[in-house]
Amino acid sequence: MGENKYINPFSKQAEKYALELDEATISQDAIKLGALVNEIEKRIPDDNHASQAQMYYSIGTVYSDLAKFTGISNEKSFQKQLYCFRKSIDLIEDDEYLDEVYSPYIKAFKLNLYTNYANTLSSCGRKISAITQYRNALRINPCFGMALGNLGKIYMDYGFFDFDSGHRDYLYHFSYTLLQKASRSNDPNTYLEAKEGFQKLSQYYDSEYIRKFLSRKLNIPNYTYDDMEEKLYREWALQNVLFLNTLNDLPVEKMCFANDVLHLPDMIVSINAKPVFHGMFNQIKQEYVYARYECYCSLQTLEQPHFADKETHLINFADYPQYGIRIEQMKSAFKTLYGLFDKIAFFLNSYFDLGIHERDINFSHIWLSKFGRGNNVYKYKNNLDYKSNFALASLYWISRDFYDKFEDSPNPQLKHISIVRNALEHKYVKVTNGWLTKRMDGEVDDLALYITEDELSELTMDLLHIVREAIICLSLCVHIQEEKNRKSNEGKFVPSIPLMDYDDEWKI
Repeated sequence: MGENKYINPFSKQAEKYALELDEATISQDAIKLGALVNEIEKRIPDDNHASQAQMYYSIGTVYSDLAKFTGISNEKSFQKQLYCFRKSIDLIEDDEYLDEVYSPYIKAFKLNLYTNYANTLSSCGRKISAITQYRNALRINPCFGMALGNLGKIYMDYGFFDFDSGHRDYLYHFSYTLLQKASRSNDPNTYLEAKEGFQKLSQYYDSEYIRKFLSRKLNIPNYTYDDMEEKLYREWALQNVLFLNTLNDLPVEKMCFANDVLHLPDMIVSINAKPVFHGMFNQIKQEYVYARYECYCSLQTLEQPHFADKETHLINFADYPQYGIRIEQMKSAFKTLYGLFDKIAFFLNSYFDLGIHERDINFSHIWLSKFGRGNNVYKYKNNLDYKSNFALASLYWISRDFYDKFEDSPNPQLKHISIVRNALEHKYVKVTNGWLTKRMDGEVDDLALYITEDELSELTMDLLHIVREAIICLSLCVHIQEEKNRKSNEGKFVPSIPLMDYDDEWKI
């Protein structure tokens, strides 16, 4: 297709706004910048989806500067940026823009959108989610220097907080390689100052470490599974980045990373302490693994009905709902995953000794300093300091996504997840194949929440990724806190008490 046959889906007005915002930012004209943002927000609904996406993106990219100029808090700035980038992604990923006729314009736009969204995620602590977005950008252009360099920086941060020395070496190796690639990038959109910054960052590592390990080819051991059913399951989880293993976040799919080796770090406790936190963490991991497997099973097409479904008397309806063990497995996985957020909150309440009454503990309340109404208000013993612990910050922003009321939602996808979860737990959900959408609007059944199998599958996969991030960050936030505890106990005799591993042979 000739260049003149491509169609630019972005309106001239949207592009004009982008330039004006850049000019106002460079000149540090806070009044003009604020007026432009207000004007654009009013104009957004009147344009096509691609132009709406560009306008949301433009606001997202300048909002941190507007916040600095006008004294808007970091939290409100992050909230607005995340909202705008997510709205932009939601609009630009519409099937309409998959048409080849828009290809060069859409790819160029997505490249910057994913990278800047990742930058914001990283800045507010959500390093694991940022990795996904940088990799999305690199799928479009593997040589894009800004994504290469920033992903390298993320792996450096990730490695610094990973308390497994073997994992740290792998993360640092990928970090060094990506930073070097970025500093030598010929990509015209990677400016000189950024290249110099990436090169300087790569020299953070000790010169001997670089010479003996980082600059050499990384030999990742091969591993395979003889059982084909297990192999297929592990390949699926590995490809979808679902293992509780920090190495599953690397941009390679190696079967030696296809395991759930994540655990809690060494902990300093009183001599009479019970191993309650390891018990809680065991249970959180096990429920996640169960939900992941249930999700996998629900995605496998059955050649015939499951024997447990046979001779079960059900009534058919004109909206053609789907029933069967496979659909219930997906629902079960969804509910189990969502329930883990409150169990993570239960862990944090105990570990940080927040003093929240047991009946009041949930993933929203742990970030407050007090709870209750009227005469029943009580203050917490301690508060979570998420600003000095990036892993806690990640958990905090996950919570904000679910519970904040910000415009239509800080995260439209998570709002949908919350609605579905509420219906699954307390109401009534009908899963359909989506063929007869007109009959899903209450014409046949006005009590049910309708959702297609594809939608439920997508939401469950999203939930798997978010819960995985939360569990990894739970482990890392404990590690960060234990490092502080270790420093405060310097000079004291702290004996080591090993815990026994639970063998696979016992899991029957």
